[in-house]
Parts: sequence; C-alpha cells; structure tokens
Amino acid sequence: VAAGGGSKLKFFAGGFQVGPESVGSEPGPACYRKGGQLAVTDANVVLGRVLPEYFPKIFGPDENEALDRAASVAKFEQLRDEINAWFREREIENNNSNSSSHIDLS
Repeated sequence: VAAGGGSKLKFFAGGFQVGPESVGSEPGPACYRKGGQLAVTDANVVLGRVLPEYFPKIFGPDENEALDRAASVAKFEQLRDEINAWFREREIENNNSNSSSHIDLS
C-alpha cells in the first residue's frame, strides 16, 4: 500500500482515508499553489515536517513561488468543517430516532 506525498486525504463514511487516489503532480497538493486537493504533502507542510523555506521556488502558476502553507491550512479547515457537518447530521439522526423512546420526568 503506497502513501506517497500525492496520496489524497479525505473524510469518507465517518473516517479518514488516505488514497488510493492520487492528486497527481498537476495540479498537485494544495500547497503547490495550483488549486490542488488535500494530500499527504499538505499534512507534512502543516505539521512542519516539510519546511517551505528549504524548497526551491518552483510552485504556483508561473513556477516561481514557495510551497503555500496557508493553502494547506485552508484545505484542512474545509475538511474540519466537512467532518463537523457529518457528525452534526449523525447527532440529529440519533436524536430523532431516539425521540420516541425518550421519557421526560419533569
């Protein structure tokens, strides 16, 4: 099982999934500044395992920019919102399914 830097990160059916899809080299991970999707490389940039200042400025549409940590963070914020929405939906479903069996003692 491969989990290279281009392996796509996503939330699916209540859990995190890495791959098997790849975001590819074009547009690449979000940090490549080309509108890419969330990938393992983005996680490494956010966690500080990949330091943009040590990479050549070969990213972006004109291939003259550094890796973009802010783009990676923004993608993780979108993922956070997706996860929170998923859990809110499950909570609402559970509350609705349990409402008929709820006993109020007030």
